[in-house]
Amino acid sequence: MNGTLICDELCELDLAVDSTEEFFNVMSEKAKLLGYVTESFLPAIKKREQEYPTALPVEPYPVAIPHSDPVNIVKQFIAPVRLKHPIGWCEMANNDSILPVRLVFLLGFKREEGHVETLQILLQNFQNREMMEKLLGAATKEEYLDIVKHMEGF
Repeated sequence: MNGTLICDELCELDLAVDSTEEFFNVMSEKAKLLGYVTESFLPAIKKREQEYPTALPVEPYPVAIPHSDPVNIVKQFIAPVRLKHPIGWCEMANNDSILPVRLVFLLGFKREEGHVETLQILLQNFQNREMMEKLLGAATKEEYLDIVKHMEGF
């Protein structure tokens, strides 16, 4: 079930952005154009990220899992994104800590229930160093998506 949420058309490989703001601008526009989010998604996700940062201090590769309230989502999705280079991202539960994030899983859920299971599956996989190295080493978008879709639990 969770694997079906992985959205090929929202996947980005080596996205060149220099900040979280630029990341949200680029990905929100793409998601809006493809009919996944409402106009309110961009301001909502920026506000939520500012109040509740989403970078996880997973060693050795920090990951971000930004998400917005269900009211801003048209179609559910998981958008797996690998950035061209790490950008500074505020750590979850610690705004004073900025982590160098290169892997981002942008999440869009239409309901509150169900997303906890998906987050747990992602977190479990993020702690698998071999999995993370495969994600960082994927040569093509197809290879990257295949690795994501075959994560344990999906």
